Amino acid sequence: MIKPSLTLSNNLILVNLLGFNAIWFGLILLGNVFIPIAVIMLLLHLYYQADKNELVLILIVAGVGVLLDSALIYSGTFVFPGSTQLPFWLITLWLCFAATVRHSLGFLANSKILQCLIGAIFAPLSYLAGAKFSVVYITPPFELSYLLLAGLWGPLMVLVFALSAWLQIEEKNHVAQL
Repeated sequence: MIKPSLTLSNNLILVNLLGFNAIWFGLILLGNVFIPIAVIMLLLHLYYQADKNELVLILIVAGVGVLLDSALIYSGTFVFPGSTQLPFWLITLWLCFAATVRHSLGFLANSKILQCLIGAIFAPLSYLAGAKFSVVYITPPFELSYLLLAGLWGPLMVLVFALSAWLQIEEKNHVAQL
C-alpha cells in the first residue's frame, strides 16, 4: 500500500514539473503577454509547496541568472529582438525555474555530478530551443554556444544546489535556537 503522503509528494513534484514546462512554453511563445499567468502559477507554488526560506532561494537564483544572462547580452553572445536588455519574460522565467530546485529538480540534491551534468547538458538546450523559436539570437556558432553555455551552467547548477542546502541548514539552525 502506498502512503498518502508519498502519493501527494509525487503529485506535487509532477505539478511543479508540468507547471514549469507550461510556463517555459508560454513565456517563449507569448513573451510578456504570458507573465501574469506565470506569476499566478509561481504564487500558487509558493502558497502550496514552498518552505520558509524558498522565497530567498528563488530570489537569489533568479538574481544570479539575470546577472549571467545580462552578461551574455552585454558580451554580444545573446541578442534579443527589439531589446538591448534582458526581457521581462526571461526574468520571470528565471524566477519560475528557481521554484523547481527543491521540487521537480530535487532528485539532483545529493549528487554534484548529476547537478553538473544536467546543467551542462539540458540548460544549453533550453537556450538553443529559444533560438529556434527566434526569441533570442545566439551569435557564436552552435557548437561554441553549446560549449559556452555548458561551461557556465554545469557549475551554476552545483552552486544553486549548494545554496539550497545551505539555506535549509540555516533554517534548521534558526529553528533549533528558538
